[in-house]
Amino acid sequence: MWFVLLSSLFIPLMYLDTIQKGMPVKRWLVLSALLGPLAWFLFYVHYRRAWLRYVGVNTCMWRA
Repeated sequence: MWFVLLSSLFIPLMYLDTIQKGMPVKRWLVLSALLGPLAWFLFYVHYRRAWLRYVGVNTCMWRA
């Protein structure tokens, strides 16, 4: 019961994060519904790896 409630609370959070980061929305919303808070950690790992692939590992970049 708690898992269903927690997963339903993470769906809007993941929606806002995916819109803000420019990631595919549908995929992450489904994962958020199935995995709950674990999907949030997977999302940030995936985003970080995609960002590093885009800019390179040895690049110095200022982020705001």
